[in-house]
Amino acid sequence: MGELILCRQPIAANPFYIEPLSLNIYSLEELCYYVKNNSDLLDADFAGRELCHWIGRELDMKDLETELLALIGEEVPLHVFVEHVLSACGYLTVSEIRNVVSIIERYETYSDQERKKLRADKLLLKERIVDAIYAYQDLIEDKELPSALYGDISHNLGVCFARLFFFDEAKEYFEAAYKRNQKKVTLTALICSYICDGDEEGANKIIEKYRVPAAFAQSVIEHAKNAYQSDAIRDFDQHLSRLKSDHSRQEAYRKAVENIVDNWKIEYNRLCKI
Repeated sequence: MGELILCRQPIAANPFYIEPLSLNIYSLEELCYYVKNNSDLLDADFAGRELCHWIGRELDMKDLETELLALIGEEVPLHVFVEHVLSACGYLTVSEIRNVVSIIERYETYSDQERKKLRADKLLLKERIVDAIYAYQDLIEDKELPSALYGDISHNLGVCFARLFFFDEAKEYFEAAYKRNQKKVTLTALICSYICDGDEEGANKIIEKYRVPAAFAQSVIEHAKNAYQSDAIRDFDQHLSRLKSDHSRQEAYRKAVENIVDNWKIEYNRLCKI
């Protein structure tokens, strides 16, 4: 269920387009809502003249437009610009504004590379998998990327491709990541990607290549196998088998399978949505 936003300020006839989320904003309240919930997505481009002119032209808030343009002229930090926008609306409380501003101020201390990774991470957490892949791949092309950060980005790319069942690509990124970050979680993901792809021989080669302790390797393999041999999956499989073997319920079996496949398609298309 969506959230109802009460707008006390004018509603724009022409929206302001937020490119990172492909979102149209029609009011100052909506803009404040976006900023509050996407503080980590904001960068210096947000504090642009286009936004200022939109506020003055579409929302008829000429004084705020002039104020924000002056801040841009003074080259104030992003968190100062945002604080003025939020304070002009009344949608957020003083405490909420202070919290948003502190988050933005903290992000301003990060490197540009770290901020881009955090934005890509958020896309992944929101299950915007394809968008996250594009964001990570764009970032990983940076020749000056620190080795550890390169490893973490490669790991997350492996996660993205595994979520889409592209296990060959997932293996490549997990291995590239492990060479850089040497993290146990990445090694675990690398072995699991082979098991999920039905390639236990390949998993054993990785275990041998990186001299993985036998006890740890066995626990990872068992964990990966248990993921698709759980009680819930077995119960599900048995239910379909009973329907299939009962000739009086063939129509029910057909519909059950069709519903399952349709739901899988919907879920997969959702993950692939750009």
